[in-house]
Amino acid sequence: MTESPRTWDVADRLNAAPLGSWHWVVLALTFAVAAVDGLDAQIIGFTAPQLAAELGIGNDRLGPVFSAALLGMTGGALLFGGLGDRLGRRRTLIFCVLLFGGGTLLTVFAHSVQALLVLRLVTGLGLGGALPNAVTLMAECAPARHRPLLVTLMYIGFSVGGLFGGVVAEALVVEHGWRAMFYVGGGLPLGLALVLWWLLPESPHYLTRTGAGGERLARLLGRFDRAGGYAPHDRYVLAEAAPGARLSALFEGQRRRNTLLLWLAFFINLLVLFFLLNWLPKLLVDHGVSLALAIRTTVMFNIGGVLGALVLAWLSSRYNPRRMLATFFALGAVSIMAIGFGDGHFLPVAMACLATGLFAGAAQVGLYPIATQVYPSAVRATGVGWAQAWGRIGSIFGPLAGGWLAVLEPQFVVYFLLFGAPLLLAAAAIAAMHDVGVAEHQYDGAATGRHPQPEERQP
Repeated sequence: MTESPRTWDVADRLNAAPLGSWHWVVLALTFAVAAVDGLDAQIIGFTAPQLAAELGIGNDRLGPVFSAALLGMTGGALLFGGLGDRLGRRRTLIFCVLLFGGGTLLTVFAHSVQALLVLRLVTGLGLGGALPNAVTLMAECAPARHRPLLVTLMYIGFSVGGLFGGVVAEALVVEHGWRAMFYVGGGLPLGLALVLWWLLPESPHYLTRTGAGGERLARLLGRFDRAGGYAPHDRYVLAEAAPGARLSALFEGQRRRNTLLLWLAFFINLLVLFFLLNWLPKLLVDHGVSLALAIRTTVMFNIGGVLGALVLAWLSSRYNPRRMLATFFALGAVSIMAIGFGDGHFLPVAMACLATGLFAGAAQVGLYPIATQVYPSAVRATGVGWAQAWGRIGSIFGPLAGGWLAVLEPQFVVYFLLFGAPLLLAAAAIAAMHDVGVAEHQYDGAATGRHPQPEERQP
């Protein structure tokens, strides 16, 4: 007698699945993507003093150089976030990694400001598209009760990449020049793309929505949920509403308020953080600090970012995540202002940078788990992509505003008072959001840890 086909709700099964080896594989791969993304996003800050000297770029022209990749990131987040919903997370993510790895590697051949601007713009397109798809893929593969932690751990890779870049740059740039750093920043993602092609799975949500079920989906679900007993002839569905990957879906119902406030928080925080990451080493060198010590302040920032993200993830698992995030934003504002009161001296600036990473850097990581919970699967990459795009718009204005401010030659402290204060507005935006928890987009089985049973269907 032939076994009757069963109907499986893919979201239910993934939400309630125990944490297994394939969850850790996806985490490791998406963490690596975030790490090389963080390295190549921050690489211009590590190399700016030498690069500016060789190409004859003054402080008044450094703003556009810093912002070129950030402009590309904005377009990349918008373009590739939507393409990830339409063409699949996996193939879009791999293409983005190839794009920013190739752009970074080609930068070693830049001998003019114009070439540098074009290559950083192309690199930014890939950088901007990679993270929304990596975050979405991790979120959609993760069990509901572990999702905030796994997404947070994944995004910590961005800070780890910056930390690695700072440590390497401190020795490499000083001894071998700025181009050596771009060889590292280009080669690593190109190598990673091969590993992703070999190991990275597609999102089961995407395969279900596009009707790519059968043997491929049954085999993939079996990796994440060994107890399921999935068969190629079974029927696979998503019970959540599927509004389609359109922008208007981000504003339906209660999502309108959360979308706008989320965009504001992304915009402000990346405006502030990319001002710091791009301008702080240059400002310190201008104040007489050595290049090696100036780069070390970015290392301190990224150390704080890693530690703070872990602390925030732990606190968010025990208390209201939105309130914890708002608190970190407020403390980040104070920490950035404290950098200014260091008056260009390495030790107090380094300690304030550590605190800034601990709070403001970690707050950026904490935005992503909230963003993935605001939207259903059909528009999740689009929603995260648009939120990140608004963040990237902010990141463009941060370095540009730093350049405009540098023309006025203000005191060191003025930079950090002006750029620290907006984080208080970001804290208020997060505090004003409606709470979005597991219950809104996930199911009773996920919340209780119970596996839902498949519906029997007669042949």
